[in-house]
Amino acid sequence: FEHQQRSRTNAMGRRPARCYRQIKGKPYPKSRYCRGVPDPKIRIYDVGMKKKGVDEFPFCVHLVSWEKENVSSEALEAARIACNKYMVKSAG
Repeated sequence: FEHQQRSRTNAMGRRPARCYRQIKGKPYPKSRYCRGVPDPKIRIYDVGMKKKGVDEFPFCVHLVSWEKENVSSEALEAARIACNKYMVKSAG
């Protein structure tokens, strides 16, 4: 019981993605609040052997959103890892 109380007071949990999924208006009310753009949390966008020919590695995965919505960096990183594991398992 004591451990539960300490963990609640130390840090708050992340909100669920449904709170931020819909895009509503401008992201910030005024530009003076946002002086700089933060660095992206996802660092690797293109993975694999990019200089190899099409015959050696014939698979390609594209992540396309059909709706206008926000996607968290954690979700993008999880999708990248899942695609990479699937391609390693099926393509070698």
